[in-house]
Amino acid sequence: MEMNAVPPERFHSQYRGLHAELLARPFPVVSGQVMVAHRAIFFTPGEATNHRAAVAALANTPGVVSTPAEHGFQLLHFGAVDLRIERHNEFTTFTVLAPQTGEPFAESAIDHLPAGWLDAIPGRVLAAVEIASEPVPPDDAVSGKTMERVLALFTRERLVGGWVVERVATVWSHFKLDERGATRFLVQGHRLTPGRYGRLLQRLVEIETYRLAALLSLPLARELLPQIEALESQHVALVERIGVMDAGDERALLSDLTTIALTTERLQARCGSRFSLTESYARILLARVKELREEQVPGYQTIGEFFDRRLAQAFHACERADAGLSALSARLQSTTGLLRTRVEVNLQSQNQLLLASVDRRAAAQLHLQHAVEGLSVVVLTYYLASLLKMILEGTKAAGVGINTSLAVALLVPLLAFGVWKSVRKAKQE
Repeated sequence: MEMNAVPPERFHSQYRGLHAELLARPFPVVSGQVMVAHRAIFFTPGEATNHRAAVAALANTPGVVSTPAEHGFQLLHFGAVDLRIERHNEFTTFTVLAPQTGEPFAESAIDHLPAGWLDAIPGRVLAAVEIASEPVPPDDAVSGKTMERVLALFTRERLVGGWVVERVATVWSHFKLDERGATRFLVQGHRLTPGRYGRLLQRLVEIETYRLAALLSLPLARELLPQIEALESQHVALVERIGVMDAGDERALLSDLTTIALTTERLQARCGSRFSLTESYARILLARVKELREEQVPGYQTIGEFFDRRLAQAFHACERADAGLSALSARLQSTTGLLRTRVEVNLQSQNQLLLASVDRRAAAQLHLQHAVEGLSVVVLTYYLASLLKMILEGTKAAGVGINTSLAVALLVPLLAFGVWKSVRKAKQE
């Protein structure tokens, strides 16, 4: 039976890339005792080009076998050591997996990398994790002897952890930095398969990476909260001034309001994206912790419970700062609208007064125009009457017997009417 093959041009241009995203960044598959060293290196936008070039150069190191860099992931092999490289927008993670032959935490997998590799990559370390492992029979899990050993490995500090993933392993940490500046995890395997083992290791390094990435905005939030409170106080005082302002005060109020609004917008532009990233990282962190499927060992906090207690206040501070900036910006827009309304009302009042003044001026000009028209008729009539009198007196001198005064007196009304009609006609034209 012949298949109806779909020609390549019928597929969406992004089809293969979107499909490959499902298989990108595969989990490691490990067996036996392994140790993991994980570093997340944060870089600024200005360092991005040099950072990525240095990461790409690692694959060309002599003796290294590498997979193609696809979808931000690359795997490098050198001997029995694997280096997993994952590129993110703000940081790149390097996870080294090496066989563990000695006691837990006696050495680090990062020591198996060529000297100077990570030091040559621009950026600063955002997260550092050291994971050691050891097999423990299921019957000995969380026994007194086992827990005594775990306490000794963590210098008898308060432990956090418990059973994970249907009790196939227990995970322990005290979340304090070791001499390398790293957070330590001890994985005690009871019934770990290679696939579950690799996924568990990946989850642990992701938990620590996203925890610290989410907290990047905490110093910013602590810096912003007092500034937001000060801006809110200024805003309240300004609103009260609007309620009692006199006509003519709008310019000063608008200047003060613009200053507060510009300061708020600058803060939002500088911090808004950071708080959005914190929200995204926090969601990923909570999802990774949930995927551990922890069960509590009596007397010990699980990682999820520990984070709930210790991180809630930090995330709340970030949420407060972000929400405070957004709310202040919205209130400033409302206040700007209110002030604009007051200004428009005042302008309308001024316009009404101006129109009334124009009406009075127009009436006065109309009266003056009528008076001028009347005066013009009188002057022109007088002028024409004088000319007529001169003409009649000239005819009298020529022997024509005409009573000049009587003739002028009789003709003056006709002259006045003619002048008036001429003026009205000129005005209409």
